[in-house]
Amino acid sequence: MIRWIALASQSESRTNLLFQGEPGSDIEAMARCMEKMGASIERGIGRWTIRGKEGGLDLPNSTLDCGNSATTANFVSAIAACMDGPIEIDGDLSLRNRDLSPMTSTLRELGCKVSSDRLPYTVSGPITNGKSHIDESYSSQTLSGMVLASPGFPGEVEITLNGEAVSRWYRDLTFESSRLSGWGGKYGEVVHLDHWSVGTPETIEIPEESSLFPISLLFDKLHGTESLDYGKFEGTHVADTIEVAISRKSRQVSLRDTSDIISPLAAMMAIGNGGEIVEAAHARGKESDRIYSTIRMLSSFGIGVEERTGGLAILGGQQPKPPTEAINCENDHRLAMTAAVLATKVGADLSGHEICDVTHPGFFEMIFSLT
Repeated sequence: MIRWIALASQSESRTNLLFQGEPGSDIEAMARCMEKMGASIERGIGRWTIRGKEGGLDLPNSTLDCGNSATTANFVSAIAACMDGPIEIDGDLSLRNRDLSPMTSTLRELGCKVSSDRLPYTVSGPITNGKSHIDESYSSQTLSGMVLASPGFPGEVEITLNGEAVSRWYRDLTFESSRLSGWGGKYGEVVHLDHWSVGTPETIEIPEESSLFPISLLFDKLHGTESLDYGKFEGTHVADTIEVAISRKSRQVSLRDTSDIISPLAAMMAIGNGGEIVEAAHARGKESDRIYSTIRMLSSFGIGVEERTGGLAILGGQQPKPPTEAINCENDHRLAMTAAVLATKVGADLSGHEICDVTHPGFFEMIFSLT
């Protein structure tokens, strides 16, 4: 949904986003940033209607607040770099602690001034240089941000890619959304981006967030229930990863493209057959260092997990035990949701659980209704 907000805000046509449930605060953060630059967004139940500003987006007259969303911060920074003037960008305490240097370094290579690698910072455009480099082994968000911002580029930009790409399905989602909106670019070792006119489809149906699927599955594994229609996630990267983890087809489970699910997946593997999570080093750059924070959180429940290079080693056949102290959710919504689900089995005091609203408003009301 964040990608479609970015594209629709740069289109003069009207775009209807149809979705289920309530948008999380990360989506709202992106929407508010685009509104400050002139986009019009009409919010309704299950439907948002977006129209970009005629003549293009404007410099905002106040700071763009990205909340807890690094995706928003990266995308907004790239869009801001296309404008002639300084734009202040900020976020909450958790987002201020995150390293955004992959994006800020790319923007500096393109001739922009960026005051810091961590929020709050000021981006001063416009882009004046036509060449840059992106290391895809850290995140897919830098390349995605540049593609989504390219309608505002003053000329052609050549981006050389290096590193082993991670989160490729998020990257490909950006490409697919952009192509549906009129982008004609291609992915390769060098990506050429130039100004293009955005023509978003009139209606976009937003699918449910598949990265939340393992949270529900963990709940069912703990309680012997079937709380969700899992068939609708069949064929997704997340479902395929989980299938490998629980089917005993392999002792190793790669999270190269699905690092967001490391916390609930580790919990499921611990109460299941165990195994090893690999290719998840980029999970360290999330809201928390999600490798260390997952180890800390699970150990609070008496579940032993060992760190490995870029992953975790997990002994199977374990069961959660009641924590003896309050669990710090570390401003990480996925960590908090995993801890909350484990708590439905054995009880726990969670500190900072409100962060779940980032992606799932009403999360606690939902799990309370199931227990």
